Amino acid sequence: MPTNSPAFVSIIKHDGRALLVHSLQAQGTESNEVLKFNAFSNMALDHFESDLYNWTSLSNDYPDIKPLFRLEDINVFGRLIKQTGLKIIVGFRLEDGVSDEEVANVFREVSTTYVRSKCNPFVFSESDLVEQLKKAFTARLT
Repeated sequence: MPTNSPAFVSIIKHDGRALLVHSLQAQGTESNEVLKFNAFSNMALDHFESDLYNWTSLSNDYPDIKPLFRLEDINVFGRLIKQTGLKIIVGFRLEDGVSDEEVANVFREVSTTYVRSKCNPFVFSESDLVEQLKKAFTARLT
């Protein structure tokens, strides 16, 4: 389990549609937080399509994790899994002050959880997958 819990996790499918935008640290009105994180996920999609995306990275140790932007006290990072076109977006509160290693650990946990959930033989639909991911992210990342 990561030291600092992310504020939100988003998984965007290859076609650009959100599979999941999950708030892990709700502050204020829950619906406002969800809308804000949804907007951040949409903004992150623009960064994935930008030419600058390939020029930035978290560090030499984690070249596939990109710092995307900081907005409203949230530091947003993204990772594109090129083989599948899956995009993982994770936001941390600036006050948490996460290290590169902590960010990489969260991305590793999100990726592992996604693969385990997707390969689960008891997941029959996309809504089953979303519910399983929400439970797993809440349990493993908070």
